Amino acid sequence: MIKLHRRFKVFFITAVAVIVVDHLTKWIIRTTMHLNQTINVIGNFFTISFIYNTGIAFGIFNKSNSSAKTPLLIIISIIALGIILYIFYSLPRDIRLSGLSMGLIFGGAIGNMIDRIVRGKVVDFFDVDFFDINIPKLGIHMTRWPTFNVADSTVLVGIVMLFIIIVIHGGKTEGEIKE
Repeated sequence: MIKLHRRFKVFFITAVAVIVVDHLTKWIIRTTMHLNQTINVIGNFFTISFIYNTGIAFGIFNKSNSSAKTPLLIIISIIALGIILYIFYSLPRDIRLSGLSMGLIFGGAIGNMIDRIVRGKVVDFFDVDFFDINIPKLGIHMTRWPTFNVADSTVLVGIVMLFIIIVIHGGKTEGEIKE
């Protein structure tokens, strides 16, 4: 039997758990709601709103109708997965939480990539209101956070964790990291 380092086990278990939870929640949304249906959870502040996102994070490229968009986004996802694995394998093995943070990112990326491959679009449903952002010179005006899903959430949490890990551990080599 192959003996894996603890962080590889954490990475694998986390990634699989994210994929399962992501697709279970997307299945629940697709089978219990109508497209564009909204259910208020906490008034208008937090709703469950079933939409399809044909773009990438935060609906970027959502309005593009190019036939090359979905294949291109799948290729970009595959490249991103390779980069995620490269970063994971490049991190010193003794850094705490690296398996968890990278598993969250990897699992979320795979969760959304599966949607793109199967449907050509991603199921999004968490819809949160927040303070207005208005930057006219950049053409940015937002009154709600873009609708998102479990995979998007885990990618964001994993990236924040990875950033904190990098700040804490900096350029230390494996032998310099204290447990």
